[in-house]
Amino acid sequence: MADFYESWMSYIRDDVKITKLVIPGAHNSGSYGMNKMAECQRDGLLTQFKYGCRQFCLRLDTRKNGEIVLAHGMSKGDSFENVLKDIKTVIDEYPSEILLLDIREYYDQKIGPFTLRYKADKSAVNDLLEKYISPEKYAFCDFDKIGDVTLGDIRKSGKRYILINENEDYNYSKNCECILPWEKQVNGAKAEHFAAKTLRFFDDYKTDGLYWFQTQQTPNLGTEIGLTPPYKLDEDLRKYFVNIINGIEENPFYLESANIIAGDFMTEDYMKASAILRLNIPKGNVKSEVIEEYEKSLS
Repeated sequence: MADFYESWMSYIRDDVKITKLVIPGAHNSGSYGMNKMAECQRDGLLTQFKYGCRQFCLRLDTRKNGEIVLAHGMSKGDSFENVLKDIKTVIDEYPSEILLLDIREYYDQKIGPFTLRYKADKSAVNDLLEKYISPEKYAFCDFDKIGDVTLGDIRKSGKRYILINENEDYNYSKNCECILPWEKQVNGAKAEHFAAKTLRFFDDYKTDGLYWFQTQQTPNLGTEIGLTPPYKLDEDLRKYFVNIINGIEENPFYLESANIIAGDFMTEDYMKASAILRLNIPKGNVKSEVIEEYEKSLS
């Protein structure tokens, strides 16, 4: 089973557009090892990759000693350097797989009259990117619209990832059109309510770019779930996860829109990745000669 999740992209047709491919993503990919209110993943990027994830959101900040680290709000985690070592391992050992790397400073947070700002020196980030994952060699950036890019385009170029950054802060990064629906009361609803409400996002939010659909709740004051730790929320939401994915498959418009489907705690088991990747079958993304093998591997 594990081998399939490490190479599932090898089953996908060349002509499938990146925006039409269904891709498991890890929400707050770099939050492993943080405090329980900030932790959304329990394992590092290499393990997330081995569980099928190909889209990673990495938010950066800097420690007082100048080390660039992963951040989730005020919580600081592993070094960015360690993350890049994991990505380098993927580049070196898994030639069939393409990654979407969404990298930027953690966004400014306004708390009452105060604004918290997070900084990671761009030149230092560029130096680390060049040292470990060689963007000049491996970052695919020869496109104007992400909606035009096919998996085959990237394969033929010999590139291995798209480095996504809305300000194009880093060498070879791209400002890709992307939508990330989120509403405080929907994402802050109890599991059963969240599962019933979240599919409405496909009706209300549309894009020709990457559709980043989040399947996790968000702890927040003034919501049904309040400040419940993400791991507690995930324990309950897992009961409804397949219902969310089935709801996407049963609606032709939702299925057509389905693209990046991200969640918390993606390495607890293969359940989430399996349900997400199954959507590539009704979307017609899998090579005809290996559909049976692909489907069997998801069982």
